Amino acid sequence: MSVLDDLLHYSGASQLGRRDALDRFSVQIPLLVVITLAVQIAVVVFALPDALLSRTTSNTLSATFAANVLSMLVYREMRRVPGTRRVASILPAFLVNYLVLILIILIARVPYSSILGAIGFVVGFSLTWILNARARSQYKSISMFYVPSDRTVAFCEELRDIDFHRLESPEDLARVDDNPVVVDLREDLDSDWERAIASAVVRGVSVFHVKQLRESLTGMVRIDAMSENSFGTLQPSSSYLHAKRVIDMLVSVPTLILLSPIMLVVAIAIRLDSPGPAIFRHQRMGHRGVPFHTLKFRTMVTRAPDGLDRDSQMTQASDPRITRIGRFLRKTRLDEMPQLINVIRGEMSLIGPRPEAMALSKWYDENLDFYEYRHIVRPGVTGWAQVNQGHVTQLDDVFVKLQYDFYYIKNISAWLDLLILFRTLQVMVSGKGAV
Repeated sequence: MSVLDDLLHYSGASQLGRRDALDRFSVQIPLLVVITLAVQIAVVVFALPDALLSRTTSNTLSATFAANVLSMLVYREMRRVPGTRRVASILPAFLVNYLVLILIILIARVPYSSILGAIGFVVGFSLTWILNARARSQYKSISMFYVPSDRTVAFCEELRDIDFHRLESPEDLARVDDNPVVVDLREDLDSDWERAIASAVVRGVSVFHVKQLRESLTGMVRIDAMSENSFGTLQPSSSYLHAKRVIDMLVSVPTLILLSPIMLVVAIAIRLDSPGPAIFRHQRMGHRGVPFHTLKFRTMVTRAPDGLDRDSQMTQASDPRITRIGRFLRKTRLDEMPQLINVIRGEMSLIGPRPEAMALSKWYDENLDFYEYRHIVRPGVTGWAQVNQGHVTQLDDVFVKLQYDFYYIKNISAWLDLLILFRTLQVMVSGKGAV
């Protein structure tokens, strides 16, 4: 997805020109429901007439109706996250709801029609894909104007996919009608610029503050100062953090049980591949600055631990210390499986900023402003920075990674966690960002 498409969906698309009616969820959801039910009923009438008034048919129609509506709502929330590919998010959104639907049906032993259920899924997914693929073609290019300042100039240089035009004077802004304008509202502008900006807003011109627009398009929070969330506090939503802990337990315990046979096979393979223990314990910086020991499958040759040697804590590309089985485990992220135990203990969460080695954490804290703030939430097995950037160790790259972490902390939500989970599965398949 291009940055232009991100702009339309995450920064007030309705203000950036006339949107096609079929791009509105208030139109898509009813359309999806009506067409899906029409196709299912037609199949029953012409192919399964004996089941027309049966309980099995009514159960299946009701269940697929609920699954399709929930899938569209999940997709809508996921699409608001910066950088989310519109079409690529449709399948995960539908799969998760239909899997939950199947699980409920099996547990409750409700009679259902697998044929009608499959039709509901295929029609719902296909129609959503068609509507959103079509809408994407409506936005070929967008031009934006900007009021010159240090931050707006830096923003324009960072996002080169957008066609930016510099406003040389307040008189130039007075001639802007339809195109959005970027301005640093915290800049000490002179009175002529302020009057021109106010006049533009009154005329209906979309004026965006550069800080919020950058966050919306990049998924990063620049570390100029502590960044508050939408409620005006530095603390993440406490209600969701409590729910997140419950979700961690509900997911981690059964997953650990299901993966235990695979983990046993991996442990045996590690012991056969190189001498040393199968599980590697390493001290990391944890929640609220409390150190803890992460559990991972060993992927390197056994060496004497040195928690103070910063260089030894960094894993480089083609690191000669990585074993044969270790390279496969790192590429597929299977080396992280034992961290489910850390999650159950409460030392980690399934999703959050990755925990750093003590020596690296100290080094980053000394060189990067507000680095300690990332410890306000539990570290995660996977996170927003990992799915966007991958593994990094150098200071400049960690500075970018920290901006991703701050975005996650500021915008932490179930939808963002769900999107990170889907992207993590994609990374596991592709091996992107592995070292």
